[in-house]
Amino acid sequence: MLDGVCEPAVAIATELELCDASIFIGKYEFAGPFDKPADIAEERGVFAVLCYHDREYELLDIGFADNLRKALMEHPDHDDWLDNCTGTLAAAVYYEPQMSEDEAILLIDSIERELSQNEI
Repeated sequence: MLDGVCEPAVAIATELELCDASIFIGKYEFAGPFDKPADIAEERGVFAVLCYHDREYELLDIGFADNLRKALMEHPDHDDWLDNCTGTLAAAVYYEPQMSEDEAILLIDSIERELSQNEI
């Protein structure tokens, strides 16, 4: 965790705001970021894998899971995330117990579209 620090941060090409254990990724407010899996509930929703380095967050991956904690701990790309993060690896989560996989795909696509537009 970042000791309750509340400050704006920038990642890839989108603004992320951290305050009171929440972070905006695109227009969606995620809980976190968390650097310990035990802080993440075993609930359904969307996860964002982040790398915190030089006071900025970089989005490494985003996905959907029925059990967010388990999915992050056992994800096949976990080693790649560690290899690609030169700072602190963290995750933010968007809890939505009733979310269908199709709804999650729409949310993820919306975030990815927004990020790609901000890269120009």
